[in-house]
Amino acid sequence: MLRRGLVSLTVFVLTGAICAAQTTGCEVPDSPTAQQKLSCVGAATLMLDQPKLNSTQITNGPGFNPAKPELNQFSSFTADSMLTCYFRPHYAFAKVPGDSMKFQCWHMTPNGGFYNKKGEVIPADDDVKVVIENGKSGDKSASLYPRNDTSNQHELKAEHLKVKYLKPPFPNHNPRFNEVFTSVASARFIWVLGFPADQEYPAGTAACIGCSNDPFGDKLAVNNTSVKDAPVTFKVVNVERELAWDEISNGDDSTWSWNDATKFYSQGWTREQKVQYDAYRLALGLIHYHNALPQQNRVDCAEWLKDGSKSKKTCQSPVIYVHDLGSTFGKKRSGLDIFGTNPRGDFKAWESQTVFVNAGNCELRATLLGDKQVLKEAQDVMIQRVSRLDRDTVKSIFRVARFNMVDQDQVRRLKSKGAQNVDEAALDEWTDVMMKRIDEIRSAKNCKAN
Repeated sequence: MLRRGLVSLTVFVLTGAICAAQTTGCEVPDSPTAQQKLSCVGAATLMLDQPKLNSTQITNGPGFNPAKPELNQFSSFTADSMLTCYFRPHYAFAKVPGDSMKFQCWHMTPNGGFYNKKGEVIPADDDVKVVIENGKSGDKSASLYPRNDTSNQHELKAEHLKVKYLKPPFPNHNPRFNEVFTSVASARFIWVLGFPADQEYPAGTAACIGCSNDPFGDKLAVNNTSVKDAPVTFKVVNVERELAWDEISNGDDSTWSWNDATKFYSQGWTREQKVQYDAYRLALGLIHYHNALPQQNRVDCAEWLKDGSKSKKTCQSPVIYVHDLGSTFGKKRSGLDIFGTNPRGDFKAWESQTVFVNAGNCELRATLLGDKQVLKEAQDVMIQRVSRLDRDTVKSIFRVARFNMVDQDQVRRLKSKGAQNVDEAALDEWTDVMMKRIDEIRSAKNCKAN
């Protein structure tokens, strides 16, 4: 079971008639089996209390705290942020690294130190080194130590982040790599609606010490540089911070499948869990998430029950969610396009992908392997939640995610039509479609009775 430090950036309370499924939690030994992990899926929640956010908080994202401005440089990023970090080898060791260009790095302070997961500063006066170690399941991972720690006894518990980048470093690129933009928009919408999502931020630049010009493509597996060495700077990036929960993992697998969710929906889940599941599918329909792949999903424990046992623990708040929301704001690739990929951040592709394939019978377009219809209770929950998404809020989220540059075909079309302000015209088009999607949820008919 992989444990992650608890970051007090954004606090979600798993309570309420809908948000807290009435389950008894699940038992998680130190080395859970696949069946024990599956029992946590059966006990899981998919919905959180919807946060009350003002426009400044939505713009700056999770972790922004106006009461503690000294922490905001650590905890949240905007399109003007300049991130400095130290390369952490990771994707060269991954069994399924994916296709998006990305790297991990340890988060550095402007003065050359490091941040820990609480935002506290770890000095790096004597320089650092990267040590590659083998885990219990044989997988390799990189850890950070003082360079003069010859016996590797004092690991520096610095926070590490995930950065996605463009190559070439400007928005004239393969749309496959639009996740730099779509991940930010998707996570921000899902967060505002009160569902779990990793924290995604835009950033202007990422200065990475120890990176090559293309660390993902180069399968970079080492970092022998000094913190005083010159970085490689990436332009137009996004920064991802995982939710501060503990993964529930058998071996190195912390995923869950939509097939298993469908089985629990048919038999095993409570009414509250079924409502959450259908409400979540409606929320994902707004951004047209259609990839029912288990590797995109994660099962976490948000809260442990201290039961005094040495051999196992009880997770009283297991949570399941999609942690990779990059393949959104597009559609499935054509069946004839054998070697292609799903378009992402493609306005024309997304414009036709309504939430419902049959709104008159409340039938979802992207069922995610579940029933076509959703529960009326789930529709009612979502009608209440999407009320937070007025036009100004929707447009501000697209602006934060830089959707004025995500689709270069859209930009060229608007320029050719003589749009006076192409950026605003592009954002308005994305906003117009999202408002139609929200109206679909409000007006769908004949949703399923419980």
